[in-house]
Amino acid sequence: MARQIRNFGDIEDHFEVTEYIGGGAQADLWLAQDLETGERVAVKMQREREFESVRSFAGLARAISREGRSYQRLLSTTPGATLQLFGAGDFRGRRCIVLEYVDGVLLYDVMNRHRPIREQSTVASLIGQLCEALADMHDRDFVHRDLKPENIMLARDGRVRLLDLGLTVRARSRTRHGAGTIGYAPLEQLDAAPEGVTAQADVFALGCLLLELTVLELPYEGSREGMTDENPVVLPPEKLHLLPAPFAALALSMVELRPENRPSSVREVYEHLRPHVPEVRAPRPLKPLRPADPTEYYRTRSHRW
Repeated sequence: MARQIRNFGDIEDHFEVTEYIGGGAQADLWLAQDLETGERVAVKMQREREFESVRSFAGLARAISREGRSYQRLLSTTPGATLQLFGAGDFRGRRCIVLEYVDGVLLYDVMNRHRPIREQSTVASLIGQLCEALADMHDRDFVHRDLKPENIMLARDGRVRLLDLGLTVRARSRTRHGAGTIGYAPLEQLDAAPEGVTAQADVFALGCLLLELTVLELPYEGSREGMTDENPVVLPPEKLHLLPAPFAALALSMVELRPENRPSSVREVYEHLRPHVPEVRAPRPLKPLRPADPTEYYRTRSHRW
């Protein structure tokens, strides 16, 4: 049963904010402890005001609130795919949302430790779990728009968790500005889109991740210019040669510049990966990822997607 979403008012009345976890351009993430239950939570907090105008600072607060509403709308039918939202409030004049705390490591740090990741069952387990999380989101007609290693966590139990719903939008809804991260966002997402974007935008980003995991290279030089060249090159020849054969055609189709040329859904992507996803009770990979093994999610489950 989903936990009731609460308006905490002043965060300090309910939580002791204890430890800085990390931050981005608009918000910081803090570890906090529930003063009543002792439970640990994560508090995503609007960054402290510096030189921006009152209007800009208020806009950042609204962005945090919008992200909270996205978490609330997307309480997952795939348990644990995203973080659970507990509520919202304010901390010393800064807007916050209170989220489930997950003991884990960012995929960004895992990739830096294991470069590249060539174990087929590990790659299939990482991308496969992301397909499951995104399918749930796409079924509800939302697009994440910011899939990248910094927004993906690998929990200690091997579960892949999708973070940061700040750029999530309704599919096919008009967008007034480009959004996302250069290198992972497709061309149709980088400018205002009168007809919006579709799930194929997330398929593109997922393909970028698949390439980065296996050959340490983003497509089209990881740049907008690389996608708009007269003769765009997906990967240089020496990197194409390194693509694992079971994933090569799939990965290249996922990063096609035209959305209609990509797989039609993340479920289609998963079907291509299925032969490489480990069976229940399969042995661990010869070189499992540390500190968490994403194959464990499939090797220990009795239910298959």
